[in-house]
Amino acid sequence: MAKNIHDCDLNWITDHPIKECTDLYEKKISSLTVTQKQNFEDKFKKILNHKVLGAVPADLAYLFKDYPTSTVLFTKLQINEKVDKANKDYTTKVSFGDPVLSVYENYEFILQQYKILSYMLEKKGKLEAEEKNMLSISKQRTQCLGDILDDLIDNPEKSVDRKFIIDKCYQ
Repeated sequence: MAKNIHDCDLNWITDHPIKECTDLYEKKISSLTVTQKQNFEDKFKKILNHKVLGAVPADLAYLFKDYPTSTVLFTKLQINEKVDKANKDYTTKVSFGDPVLSVYENYEFILQQYKILSYMLEKKGKLEAEEKNMLSISKQRTQCLGDILDDLIDNPEKSVDRKFIIDKCYQ
């Protein structure tokens, strides 16, 4: 149960209660002044102009803590995908039965973030065209990652290459 915004910090790979965190994100955004929102928007644009693509998701994750909007989260996830695709270590195995589990847990965390994003957008109701696109992509990623990770849980002896997840889910 999330009691405050720190319980919903997406800088930590942990289980985040989706509905409660979304409510806390909304409260956080609604408590910001127009000037604060503009300052965060300016920071967002500055981060996106960063030359080292791999550094952008971490910067966006920290921005999301203070400015938890669907656009910031979606952009962070999309850039993570670009970095994942650019990483040539496609043969890393993803397996629920892996004693280290770090690669599996990373994809589980990505799945959770897409679930949070979907819930944020669905809760909003009337969406602009860009938000509808974000929701569509988020639902596709949620379904695809969920299916693969569920299959790995059901078959702990099974593993897949990262390339399989990238090719199947990040279209």
